[in-house]
Amino acid sequence: MSLNKVMLVGRTTKDLKKLITPSGHPVVHFSLAVDRNYINKEGNRETDFIPIVAWNRLAEILEQYAVKGTLIAVVGRLQTRRYTDSKGKNVRILEVVAEQISLLARPKSGDNIKALPITTVVEEKAEPVEETNFVDEDFEEITIEDLENLFSA
Repeated sequence: MSLNKVMLVGRTTKDLKKLITPSGHPVVHFSLAVDRNYINKEGNRETDFIPIVAWNRLAEILEQYAVKGTLIAVVGRLQTRRYTDSKGKNVRILEVVAEQISLLARPKSGDNIKALPITTVVEEKAEPVEETNFVDEDFEEITIEDLENLFSA
């Protein structure tokens, strides 16, 4: 038996933009800022920036309602993905594939924010990422610092 389930609550780190894959599937890639319960020596909570991918209806809802700072809950699964970047470097990414989202609260500032259906829950069976042919050799591990740089506003 195996289990792959992730539950996160955090704030989006930027306005979300939906992309359409070549096969016509809507997708949104974003990071979720999730505070740790741990308080460091300076008295501050540390934050993890978790990469999330949402497909189809979830992507459309997130693009429509989630702006930078929106508090959302994500339930999904952890997956690794590999690709070769534009410089020919092999990259491996660890991300959460959203299966259910709950829009919990809009950001604290800004009068121009679209009406957000508070505590709206949307669930959808996650679509698999399109298969690609690759050889699993000499992949460089991506660090937390690389992820923070990749998803920073």
